[in-house]
Amino acid sequence: MGLIRVCVILACVFQASAWAEDASQIIQQMHKIKGNQVDYQIALEAGKERSMLCGYCHGKDGNSVKPDIPNLASQNTEYLLTQFQLFASGDRKSYVMQQLARSLSDEEKINMSLYFSSQAVRPQEGVTTSAKGKAKYESLCFACHGADGRGNHELPRLAGQKKAFLLKTLKGFKAGKASRAKSPMVNIMKAVDVSEIEPLADYIATMP
Repeated sequence: MGLIRVCVILACVFQASAWAEDASQIIQQMHKIKGNQVDYQIALEAGKERSMLCGYCHGKDGNSVKPDIPNLASQNTEYLLTQFQLFASGDRKSYVMQQLARSLSDEEKINMSLYFSSQAVRPQEGVTTSAKGKAKYESLCFACHGADGRGNHELPRLAGQKKAFLLKTLKGFKAGKASRAKSPMVNIMKAVDVSEIEPLADYIATMP
């Protein structure tokens, strides 16, 4: 196993454990709701109603209506919930999202996370897959995000994200932008050449 791959895996483990520690109580509350079918259905309905706040950018069902805004549909529930917490604490930067996250109760964050994760993500159109991007993904990204690009309960699903969003995000990590400066992706992207970013985005966007 190469040194870069080992570093990637260690970064993912650190990231996942840090997120879980910061949001452990609210995550436990969410699991309790998911374990009760009646409570889960109530949460989905409440999440759907509250998600109207997000529809202008992320779409009513979590399929983004703007090319540079991420899909939330089919995203991993714990990841969504943790992002709410990170925005609310200011550890992740975005003026709009920070204000929104701070206005939501824990219950509302849970309900919205459950609702969006339950929605189907729509396949991206007009994007051609890339053999070069596939090779880079398989050498670097799969350790955290899986061979299918769906991550896990703590790490994000990448499969099916919009190409413009992927390009913006990967370039932001590569540049070490302050908005995501605490993410291990900043260091991981040091192993990605600028010329490899678009092929990588093409491949990820075409993953089902």
